[in-house]
Amino acid sequence: MRVRNRDYDTKTVRTASQGMMRFMLAVVLSLGLAGAARAEFGDGAVTDRLDEKAEAFRTWLPQALRGDSLAQFKLGAAFFTGRAEIEDFAEAARWFRKAARQGNPRAQNGLAILYAKGLGVRRNYLEAYVWWDLAAERFEHGLRHEQAIELRDMMAAFMTPAQLEEAKRMAEARQAEWE
Repeated sequence: MRVRNRDYDTKTVRTASQGMMRFMLAVVLSLGLAGAARAEFGDGAVTDRLDEKAEAFRTWLPQALRGDSLAQFKLGAAFFTGRAEIEDFAEAARWFRKAARQGNPRAQNGLAILYAKGLGVRRNYLEAYVWWDLAAERFEHGLRHEQAIELRDMMAAFMTPAQLEEAKRMAEARQAEWE
């Protein structure tokens, strides 16, 4: 970043630059990512009619409680999109976390979104980075894989080098648990 006024010190310029990056992230997350997330979670995972929703929950809940990661993801998606009658991000995070810990990349992606935006969980760019890194590892090459990498790298812009190293170690440790 080029500064014309010599009265600004490096810290001021860096702070302004970080502020601009945060603003850009907020725009991307609120415009593009929210739409992409709703498309990701709304692609047949949750039905629109009330009787179908009730039947879906009767089916998914027992499966989710038995540890089925797909059912856990679907419940998380229902709460994320509000198609569970109400939008409940904390409940979405709960179900996404259960599925994400089993290696479900769509749930990992959903959990990363919640951490990046601070929805239902405390905003935590390090956790968002970790979950997007894990999702990128599990998604087959294609659009979802590329988006996860791009968003993971965007989170890195908000972290110190030490935080970035910690996030990489956390991702490696979680990945090793599943192998």
